[in-house]
Amino acid sequence: MSLVRYSRKSRINLAISSSLQNDISQLIKNEFNVVKNKLVTIEFENNYINELVQQVTITSKNGKLLRPILTLLIGNFAPKSNEVIKENIINMAVAIELLHTASLVHDDIVDNATQRRGQESFNNIYGNNMAVMMGDIIFAKSATFVCDTKNIDVVNKFANTIVDLSMGQLLEMESRNNHFQTKDQYFYRIRKKTASLFETAVWSGGILSEFNYSDCNMLKNYGELLGYAFQIFDDVKDFSEIDKKSNNGKNPGIDIQNGIFTLPAILSFSDKNNNPFIGTDGNLDMCQTKEYLDSKGYLNESIEIGNKYIQNAKKSLDQFSDTTLKLLLCKIADSIN
Repeated sequence: MSLVRYSRKSRINLAISSSLQNDISQLIKNEFNVVKNKLVTIEFENNYINELVQQVTITSKNGKLLRPILTLLIGNFAPKSNEVIKENIINMAVAIELLHTASLVHDDIVDNATQRRGQESFNNIYGNNMAVMMGDIIFAKSATFVCDTKNIDVVNKFANTIVDLSMGQLLEMESRNNHFQTKDQYFYRIRKKTASLFETAVWSGGILSEFNYSDCNMLKNYGELLGYAFQIFDDVKDFSEIDKKSNNGKNPGIDIQNGIFTLPAILSFSDKNNNPFIGTDGNLDMCQTKEYLDSKGYLNESIEIGNKYIQNAKKSLDQFSDTTLKLLLCKIADSIN
């Protein structure tokens, strides 16, 4: 089986302005390439397992890798950088992306997804049984990279993040086709499923870079709030891009077709008249659904809520010690929407 390798000239791919993208690329280009190479050269004793794992991890090249980029960016501003810190930051960035990738493999099984990051999903090729085991292997492998940092606080945080991700997925499954769920339940769910990993990616970067306690706490809050915003805008796009061709490997409208009600739909539950979501089993006219949410203002309301999280994420860094890193993190937050 022929396996694709990352080019050494691979570019950082964020949905941000070219000037900010260039700034970040210049700062972490070398470390970024090391992380990408590690992701696609993970080896096990069995060649068959190697090939299967690499089929999954290679899809990272089509992702934005925002979470590990945040870890690397913070590591670049370590107050007292040395080779040990640099290696720990790289290992943590790899672990973060592997954990994210493993969670996507399991998500695709639950959602019966056929595509991921523009390619056929692993479960669609090999079946759910094989995909479950593959996700488990990648979960476990991610932990070995965290253990290599030898930082017990980071190891503990990472373990709890795995629990959070799993709980978030279970809560999402439990809430399917539930027209009585509230905004609070939605926010609790995305705190587990999405915000927790952003928080860990950012906080661990601060801890391993040996920022002071106050700075690490600010980074932790920033990461969590950024994660909320990221998920809210992703959920808005699931509706707003229904009549557009998917450019990220995820079919627009797939969540609602699977009975997963996200913020725009949940906001509409107070409207009992002609609400297309109430009483549905997922058989919706997606263009009409988008029209309904747009005309009633629920998409705009969701965007406003997402923007508040972005503003709060930026505000959480008000007293951060490194003004250059603070500026870059604030610009990344602004790019989320």
